[in-house]
Amino acid sequence: MLRFLIFLVALAALAVIAITLATAGAAALGVFFGVRRLRERIDRVRMRRARCVDPEDPLETAWALAATEADWAVSRVAAARTSCTGLLAVADANPLATDAVDWANVIRRRVPDLVAACMDECRDATPGERRTNLEDLVESLEKIAAEAERRRDRFRDSRPSAFNIHRTYVDQRTRSGPLN
Repeated sequence: MLRFLIFLVALAALAVIAITLATAGAAALGVFFGVRRLRERIDRVRMRRARCVDPEDPLETAWALAATEADWAVSRVAAARTSCTGLLAVADANPLATDAVDWANVIRRRVPDLVAACMDECRDATPGERRTNLEDLVESLEKIAAEAERRRDRFRDSRPSAFNIHRTYVDQRTRSGPLN
């Protein structure tokens, strides 16, 4: 009788172990396929975001591709894009602002070339090299954007605005001096 009880306890222990292993295996498969499905969903969103861009404008395509590929730095790419867009607006509105127009031409020509060259490098690169190339791309875009900000600020500071004229007038009238 004791042997039979030991046999039943051993059988029950084996059943518990088998159920535990089956549950753990099912959970591992669920996690694996869940992560896989999540990655597919993220890739679909990336592709949708990249397709929303006007294919006629290589600059817009380049910005979208940079943001899509360097997905960990989307905010950095967006900030660079905003700075460059501000300068492009100044250059388009004021064709005589040669400094702004010059850098706007650099942005329009070089950003698409830079992104295309980076994508060519990334095509055959290892994941580590790809990450390094994309990080270098983001840094280069940030440098271009910083220069765009400097030139936009220089243009904004040098042009006479109604506010600056009124402020100068008030400063001259309220200045303490021998004739006031």
